[in-house]
Amino acid sequence: MIQRIQSLFLLCTAIVTGLLFFMPVASIVVPNNFTYAFYTTKVVQAGSPCVFITWNWMSLILNALITTLAVVTIFIHHKKSKTVKPTLFLQLRLCIVNIVLQLGLIVLMWLQVRQRSNELNAEWFADISFIFPLIGVIFTWLAIRGIVKDITLLKSFDRIRTIAFINFVSTSGTIFLKS
Repeated sequence: MIQRIQSLFLLCTAIVTGLLFFMPVASIVVPNNFTYAFYTTKVVQAGSPCVFITWNWMSLILNALITTLAVVTIFIHHKKSKTVKPTLFLQLRLCIVNIVLQLGLIVLMWLQVRQRSNELNAEWFADISFIFPLIGVIFTWLAIRGIVKDITLLKSFDRIRTIAFINFVSTSGTIFLKS
């Protein structure tokens, strides 16, 4: 599946979700005090020397799973099969699971930032990387559209192949039976 357009969309999904490891998702501002940078991997106190506060294990694991699933979906293929439809259906299912996980990551990040800001009696502001999972959902949806187009193309080839076989059998006058 490496040469298909859906591979490019899934690669973009992996890149966008991979950027979440390195970019802050939100900023938590404590009045008259410190500013905290919230990543999907950790929370750090912003400043000239960044001070590590804590890990975000749930966001870290979910983001790693989303990125890995997008990369694995690109490279799924069966070499010696007569039809690639089972592979395409598997890719379709993995893309749907990936969309659900990305939507779950958005909700999880929102809940974690909100909980942390309530603990500190602070305000939080979303950075641009907060919408990266949503961009990943759009790329994954575009990949699903490409996979569905491949499935319909293969179904049309099967239909043409069946019609050609029936015409061949009816014109030759012999019927081939498998035993």
